[in-house]
Amino acid sequence: MRVKFIASLCGGSEDYHPGDERDIEDAQALRLIDADIAVPKSKKEYEQVLASVAKSNLDEAEKLAQVSAILEKEVLTLELIDLYRQVAYKSAQIEGVVLTDEEVEAFVEKSMNGEDPAGGESLIEEKSKDESGTESGADKTEV
Repeated sequence: MRVKFIASLCGGSEDYHPGDERDIEDAQALRLIDADIAVPKSKKEYEQVLASVAKSNLDEAEKLAQVSAILEKEVLTLELIDLYRQVAYKSAQIEGVVLTDEEVEAFVEKSMNGEDPAGGESLIEEKSKDESGTESGADKTEV
């Protein structure tokens, strides 16, 4: 962007004096204008640069919001998994059974999929069914 200096600026390879006009990189030009060291030469060009910066900032903010939402979802998912594990262990403790790690993970997986982890049965009924292969715990033979 082309700017007109209204204050002196010394340093680097060039010195700028009031009245000097130079083409400056957009971000630097905006900083100089904000610091009242320079003014834009063209109002139209200045407005275009501001619009471009605003769009860029909006795009960046949207990307950050998306990343933040993904991270938040992952954190909440991990918290939910931990809560389901706690429910499995507490339910087993209440019912007086000991669950294996595989049974706890199966409980968590079913819960995460929206299924009833015990299929409508208590953990004792499910555990005794798994251990015996039948619902009552005794072998059933057809006659």
